[in-house]
Amino acid sequence: MSKIMYNIYPSILDKFQRLQDTEADFESSFNEGEDGYKQSFEEMYAANEQALIDAVNRVEHEPSEAADKGTCFNEIVDCLVHNRPSSRDDVTIERYEDPTYGLCIKAQMEGFEFLFDTGFCKAAARYFWGSASQVRTEAILQTKYGDVLLYGYIDELRGQTVYDIKTTKSYDSAEKYANGWQRRVYPYCLVASGDAQVKDFEYTCYQLQGGGVRMPIISGEQYRERYGYDHAQATVELQAVCEAFIEWLEEHRDAITDKKIFNQLNEE
Repeated sequence: MSKIMYNIYPSILDKFQRLQDTEADFESSFNEGEDGYKQSFEEMYAANEQALIDAVNRVEHEPSEAADKGTCFNEIVDCLVHNRPSSRDDVTIERYEDPTYGLCIKAQMEGFEFLFDTGFCKAAARYFWGSASQVRTEAILQTKYGDVLLYGYIDELRGQTVYDIKTTKSYDSAEKYANGWQRRVYPYCLVASGDAQVKDFEYTCYQLQGGGVRMPIISGEQYRERYGYDHAQATVELQAVCEAFIEWLEEHRDAITDKKIFNQLNEE
């Protein structure tokens, strides 16, 4: 058996994709200011590259309210789907009687507290009823630079469809997550490892509303992006992006302090 040379997961490929998409982001309307561009291309590229280096090195960041809100919502959905308490050490979930809004679900994480509408959460859970949740998957991908271990955790798996739950403040595009690599990595791992056949991948996105002073209870709207899965095509696409990422990794090896991505133990 060939030695695994790299350990790669989809969120790091998303960071690399963001670096590759710097030119498009630079030219986008989001970078337009009254007197020209808000950021130069060089500034934007440097920021995206540093973000990628930090992600590879697993640099700890300050807690993010938006990210933690999404994590709590995902955990609430899993708890309701499987009728169990939270399995996470960093999240607490409980029923809560709000004096103004009545019964809701309280979640706490990293100092943030969120109140979710019970009906909204139950509706989300019903959509995933019968799913297996937080399924770890992995498989080998052969590249010209050696074998890569692709791996990650699937939010929901039911039948021949893989689901990834997303939360956002604004859902502004029918293909908002089209460039995300989860839709290729997770199905590839399931098929290549022989664990399951996959027909479709769905990003199930929830545009969350509320959570502020005027409306503390969080609810939202569901949007779905479903993509068909072709194993042969996904294999070619994954080989291309992983090989490009490996080339970047090797060029920046001196900046990489966490050696797990090279399938090496970190030095003490």
